[in-house]
Amino acid sequence: MSNYYACLLLAVGLSFSIQSASAQTTGSQELVKQGVALYDQGKYDEAVLRYKEALKQDATNTTARYELAMTYNALDQNDEAVELCKQILKQESDPGSSLYNTYGNALDGLKKPKEAAKVYNEGLKRYPNDGPLYFNLGVTQATALQQSAEAIGSMQQSVRCRPGHANSLNALALLQQQQGNRVPALLAMLRLLQVEPTGQRATATLARFDKLMGRGVEKTGEKAVTINISPETLKDAGKKGRSDSFGPADMLLSMSSALDYSEENKDKTPSEQLIRKLESLISVLDELQPKKQNGFTWQYFVPYFVELKKQGYLPALAYSIQAVRADSTPEVQQWLANHTATLEELSSWSAAYPWPK
Repeated sequence: MSNYYACLLLAVGLSFSIQSASAQTTGSQELVKQGVALYDQGKYDEAVLRYKEALKQDATNTTARYELAMTYNALDQNDEAVELCKQILKQESDPGSSLYNTYGNALDGLKKPKEAAKVYNEGLKRYPNDGPLYFNLGVTQATALQQSAEAIGSMQQSVRCRPGHANSLNALALLQQQQGNRVPALLAMLRLLQVEPTGQRATATLARFDKLMGRGVEKTGEKAVTINISPETLKDAGKKGRSDSFGPADMLLSMSSALDYSEENKDKTPSEQLIRKLESLISVLDELQPKKQNGFTWQYFVPYFVELKKQGYLPALAYSIQAVRADSTPEVQQWLANHTATLEELSSWSAAYPWPK
């Protein structure tokens, strides 16, 4: 055979191999696409079959391997998910934060919370601004590890990464309330109700918010009101420089709530009372100079609500967070209907607010 024909056959063979490899890769990618669609429909078993077939066609398809791990996690087949995650971590120099989330979730599913927390923390070393990693870490700390203080810190960081993430705001509010941190809990609830003003969770959040606003205040007679201030609040009030210390503001809020029963305020609507109390609370927070205070709540939430008040949006906030009970509260329903432009302005201002990083 002449050199010419030998070279021609070699070229044809190479072309065929390249085309076959290309077709194989395309087929694998198409199978992954089908698997993702099935996963989104909740058809996890069918998705697994697509991903396995994709890996048969192209064993180097890391996306198929990762999607398979995530689907195993959804199926509660967490041993398989963990093994796949370990393989990917060995093979990939930059596996992405989602891999660490899936890996940690699978370990949580295997009732290995300490290992899960370790994985989440390893992920955060590589991806320090990943909100889901902070959130999943916080859930593990709060539930399985019973580390409330650490969980609060993780949820705060999750909120820092994603200011509008309702689940993080809800978890943070609940944890702060459980720890007896009334003002931080209230501010987190306010923000949550602003982000998620309607729905079943909003109903529960608003009920907790109302109860917490009036905590320790009770009408004990026709002209008598009793204020009970918790020992924790008194202790907190005397500590200067303590992180997220709100003792003075907490006591003022109790006194402000007691004024609901005064001659001057007793005929005001609940919304008018709420606006008055929020104005009083935010004013005292502003006077305490947030820049000189320590802690996430002081540096993150307080400046936002202080600026919101300065912009004149406090009434809009007070009414908008009650949207879930508007149908049963005519004055709320009417205010919301008559002030749509103001509500849109508040929404636009809030969306553009420069949250601290």
